[in-house]
Amino acid sequence: MASFKKLGIKKVINAAGNNSRLGSSTISQEVLSAMEQSANVYVDMNELQTRCNKFIAQITGAEAGLITSGASGGLLLSAAACVTGTNIAFMLELPKSAHGKEIIVQKGHRTPYDQAIRFSGVNLIEVGIPHQTYPEQIEFAINENTVGILFTFGETVNRSGEVSLKDVIEIAKKHKIPTIVDGSLINYPFTRIRDCITMGVDLLVTSGGKHIFGPSCTGFLCGKMDLVEACRLQAFPNYGVGRTMKIGKEEIIGLITALEIYLKKDYKKERKEWSEKIHFLVSKLSELPHIEAIQTEFDEVDRPVPRARVFIDERNMKHNVYEIVKLLKNSDPAIWVQEFSLSEGVILLNPVCLAHGEEEMIVKAFKNLWRSWSLF
Repeated sequence: MASFKKLGIKKVINAAGNNSRLGSSTISQEVLSAMEQSANVYVDMNELQTRCNKFIAQITGAEAGLITSGASGGLLLSAAACVTGTNIAFMLELPKSAHGKEIIVQKGHRTPYDQAIRFSGVNLIEVGIPHQTYPEQIEFAINENTVGILFTFGETVNRSGEVSLKDVIEIAKKHKIPTIVDGSLINYPFTRIRDCITMGVDLLVTSGGKHIFGPSCTGFLCGKMDLVEACRLQAFPNYGVGRTMKIGKEEIIGLITALEIYLKKDYKKERKEWSEKIHFLVSKLSELPHIEAIQTEFDEVDRPVPRARVFIDERNMKHNVYEIVKLLKNSDPAIWVQEFSLSEGVILLNPVCLAHGEEEMIVKAFKNLWRSWSLF
């Protein structure tokens, strides 16, 4: 039987959070069991999707839902739906039928993930500058070729000076064009998904393999009935741009099971466990010279996730954060951290994916590194 060990792949201590480059999430025994049972039978995939889509609609408060191959697959389907509607001829002619069509995005909201939008054949039209966009700029960019407006919640998004989602929705409704929300990171707490739908978002995509801890290749979208139907018609098992983004019956059942577990989770207990790990990391790392560690309570997209913000005094210790992060990755076991603030001399430690006792191994790795440099 194949294994990471046989392949020479070493384990990673994940202080980076639910990261696609690390496999997104670990899967519970209950989810694995559901996937195993579903692997032994054949079913009508369209019927499976239809039944599951009603469940997605029910838990999000949307008119309809669709399970996708990750949030990225949802973005591509959403953009395609804004171009084609439910016109099968347009679907089968993509990306040709998207020629000249445009989706507007605030410049500060550009990320590498919106490449999925462009795969549909549409042009992304940037408005504003990284630190400031005005509602009038979005309105001015709207023309007869505009098929949607993209709003992104992301860890690398520049939120200072953004036009709020509420205002974007208002503009979109005024001009009768749909809004697409990349909400891959806002399904914790799950009420944020429902809040977006209540606000009037037309299509929202999110990940199934992040905080939900479903199969890493899954996600779902939800929103208005006609647009979700347009997504479904060109998603697997049907023909269209979504055919290449096939997800199996096992992954679909795995995601539904993970969602059932997720919605019953004791969030207070979970957050208490995270906070205890972060308190340990902050207290122990603060004992090392040239480190100032504090606990923060919210992350870049306002999720209530406590983290250790570890400031490194690079000048006095004569080693920089990039060197430290590289050495931690090369240690055994490897340790990955969140890297959004490295340019500020800051390492972020996220507890969400840390197994019991791994916080102690992180402290040990830092101590070994400092000892090798004779810093204490």
